[in-house]
Amino acid sequence: MKRSCFILLVLFTASYACSQNADQAITAIDESLSKEQTTISNILSDEKYMYLHSLTPFRDVIAKHAKAEKITMVTPGEPGKKITVKAVITTEDNKPLDNALVYLYHTSDKGWYSDTGAHIRAYEGDVRHARLFCYVRTDNKGQFEIETIQPKGYPNSDLPAHIHIEVSKNGEHISWLPGELLFDDDPRLTADRRTRSLQEGFVIEKDTGTPGKPVYFYHLQSK
Repeated sequence: MKRSCFILLVLFTASYACSQNADQAITAIDESLSKEQTTISNILSDEKYMYLHSLTPFRDVIAKHAKAEKITMVTPGEPGKKITVKAVITTEDNKPLDNALVYLYHTSDKGWYSDTGAHIRAYEGDVRHARLFCYVRTDNKGQFEIETIQPKGYPNSDLPAHIHIEVSKNGEHISWLPGELLFDDDPRLTADRRTRSLQEGFVIEKDTGTPGKPVYFYHLQSK
């Protein structure tokens, strides 16, 4: 009984210390971003901060400091094909949606959202806790750009690879935008899947870059 209690105490102490360290790290990151001593790209592409990525307070700090700038959202050592994703968001009358907050997240080269599996706590956890994510704002032309890896589809599934996207402005969700960005060269994107994806309102684009620097440009417009 005493041994069990001791083990529980050790585990609790370790967990508490880890939580305290995370809180301190997030506070330091918030201060550094506020003083413009670092950038969101520096934080998201730094391996030593990867353990923070699934934590809500960390993600809130990234969203808080998001601005219209090119974002690198993966570490240099992240497995997978490095790609550039560019997009422009326009309204129904073809006006740019400027200063909108864009949230993007996707799977790894294994098709996993977390370090341990394709899905986190079934499906809902993926939305707010995916390891590979970023927040960025659109510029005055409604554009944004990120550097990431090309995600893979889920294991034991035939669903195409995709990047999830959510956009808001002035705190309000923009509901007319597509929820997923797909890749024309994805082998899983069969004719049937392509038709179904377009029917669901997703956007599919081709690689317009070079073999060494793939680029996917998405035009997202209100219908």
